[in-house]
Amino acid sequence: MRMNHGAFGDRLGRSFHLNNPPVLHSQTRHGVRLAVTELRIDQSGYGMTSPMGNDDAYLVCLNLRKQSTHELWCDGRSVCSTAYEAGTSYVLDLRCDPIAYIGEPLHSLYFYMPRQAIVEAGEELGKTNIAGLAMLPGECFRDTIIGSIGQTLLPIFNKDAPANQSLADHLLQGLCAYMAATYSGSSIRPDIVRGALAPWQQRLVMQMMRERVFEGISIGELAEACGLSAGALARGFKRSTGMSPHQWLLSRRIDVALELMADPDTSLADIAFNAGFSDQSHFSRVFTQKMGVAPGAWRKSLANNKRVEAA
Repeated sequence: MRMNHGAFGDRLGRSFHLNNPPVLHSQTRHGVRLAVTELRIDQSGYGMTSPMGNDDAYLVCLNLRKQSTHELWCDGRSVCSTAYEAGTSYVLDLRCDPIAYIGEPLHSLYFYMPRQAIVEAGEELGKTNIAGLAMLPGECFRDTIIGSIGQTLLPIFNKDAPANQSLADHLLQGLCAYMAATYSGSSIRPDIVRGALAPWQQRLVMQMMRERVFEGISIGELAEACGLSAGALARGFKRSTGMSPHQWLLSRRIDVALELMADPDTSLADIAFNAGFSDQSHFSRVFTQKMGVAPGAWRKSLANNKRVEAA
C-alpha cells in the first residue's frame, strides 16, 4: 500500500496506531478525493501520534469526546496546548507535518479535504482568490453544521449500501463547500512576517529537503533555488518556521523513524541508518530532544499500547 495516498482510512489509522478504522469516501466534480475517518481510542495515556503524511490537504476534526489536554506540534514546533469540549472542531494543515499528543480516550471524526477541493468548491461559489482554509493550527471552535454532518454520518460507517454512499457523497461534498464558503482565506497574505521567506520559497525549500531527507542538501542549493544568498535563506527560513533548515530536516528524519519504529523487528541501529542519521547515537540524541523520551522508551510504549488493544 502506498504511504502517501492521503491522510484517511488506513493511512490515518497508522498515525494513531489503529488498524482499519472506519472510513467513508467521496469526490468532487473534478475527481478530487474527499473522505472522513472515525478514530476511537478507549484507553488513557496513549501518547504521541506518528506523522500523518505530508499532503496539500486539511483534516477537519470533529471532537466527539472531551479531552482536558490537547497538544499539537506543527513543523516540529508546539502550536497548541489546551483542552477541548465534545462537539468542537479544529483544522490541521497537513503541509505542516502535524503531530498530536493523545492523553485521554479519544473519539473523533477526521474529514480529509485537499486544498484543491476547497479551491474548486470556492470557484463554484464565485470565490476566485481562495488559497485554502484560514484557521490557526489547533484552534478549537464550535460549528453546528460540522457537528450535525458528523452525527448524521456516524450511523453509516461500515454499512455498504447505495443509499448510504449517496448520503456520504451529499454530506462530504456539502461540507467541503461549506468550509470553502465559511472558513477559506484569500491568496493575498498581508500577515507575512517581516524578513520571512515568501510562501512559495518556504514551500519550495521544504519540498527540496523532503526529497533529500536521507542524503541531505546544502544551504547553497536551497538559496540558489529561491534566488537568495545562503545567509538570507537561513535567516528567512528560521523567521518563517522557528527553526533552522538543518533542524527542520532532522525533524523530518524523526518522522521517518517514527514510521519505521512501528515494526518491532527492526533494530534502532537500522532505523537510524534508514532514516538518514549518521549513527544510532545521533539518532537517539535528536529523537530525545524532539520527543522528550528516548527511542527505546517510545518503542516500549508502542508495544504496551498494542498489548492493551489486544487484551
